[in-house]
Amino acid sequence: MKRLLIVGSNSKWAIEGYFVKYLNAYFEVSFFNAHGIYLDYYHKSLFNKIICRLNLSNILKELNIELIRIVADEKIDAILVFKGMEIKPSTLKRLKVKGVKLFNYNPDHPFEFFGRGSGNKFVKDGIKFYDHHFSYSKEIVKDLLEKYKVSASWLPFAYEQSKEPSMLKDIKAVCFIGNPDSERARIIKVLLEAQIPVHVYGNNWPSFLNPNSLLECYKAIYHEEFIEKAQAYRIQLNTFRPHNANSHNMRTFEMSALGCIVLAPSSQEHHVFFKHRKHVFLYQNEKEMIQLAKDIIDLNEQEALQLKWNAFHRCIDSGNHYQDRAELMASVIKKQFNS
Repeated sequence: MKRLLIVGSNSKWAIEGYFVKYLNAYFEVSFFNAHGIYLDYYHKSLFNKIICRLNLSNILKELNIELIRIVADEKIDAILVFKGMEIKPSTLKRLKVKGVKLFNYNPDHPFEFFGRGSGNKFVKDGIKFYDHHFSYSKEIVKDLLEKYKVSASWLPFAYEQSKEPSMLKDIKAVCFIGNPDSERARIIKVLLEAQIPVHVYGNNWPSFLNPNSLLECYKAIYHEEFIEKAQAYRIQLNTFRPHNANSHNMRTFEMSALGCIVLAPSSQEHHVFFKHRKHVFLYQNEKEMIQLAKDIIDLNEQEALQLKWNAFHRCIDSGNHYQDRAELMASVIKKQFNS
């Protein structure tokens, strides 16, 4: 069995853990927490933050030395890098020369960066060294193939947890679960101005939104509490970050797998996965978002429950689990060994 090293983050919201878990059926898998080690170092002190931003720290050099050591000691055959902000292109080149197969899965964007944590020069300059790229976005795959002339394929996001729909609670409000940014806050304000109640869960929402009688702000939630709260609301709002445009995001399947009624941006890929008004509600602009939210809230309980079951079955019955994605990924990796 080939030895596969996965490089990424072990944080509770990172998807790397799902692939560590399910790729074990196809490879001898080990994991290097490169991103987590870097973040721990970066946040340890103000001094560390300063020297990292000034490129005076040795942490990246040490991480790359450790990666090379692990590959040699464990006789690694292939490496799957998630994003790769800590991995130097020179390290990728060195490993490639040694015959190690290199794969990348970027849950953001590999060459357009929309924030400090979304990518860096290492990510962009490292593109050419990978034997194959996986991306959740068909448009990104097309650009990798045509502009960068590298091997790439589509690997959508998925869901890990599923639970049958529930109407034990049916809070007739829009719920958004996630941390704030200026664009998310702007969308919430649009709904509030239309007199639609909104409840948000995440860190520091009160700093982005003014008090409003229709607004309720709560702390970030995870695991069982996430599931409980997600199912308690009539509407789960999904919004896109810039790199998700015309594609989808992690919430696309996560919420439907919990039997939620999702209000999400219209995109080519959302229309591939779901049927508008049967499985999800897809808005093309703010006016339509407001009207759809009102329509969903006005549904009777029987109609709402049927929509929840529609979403649940569509998601579960269509092979959208992370185990399915791992199987697809494994088949591509194996083909690279035989090429």
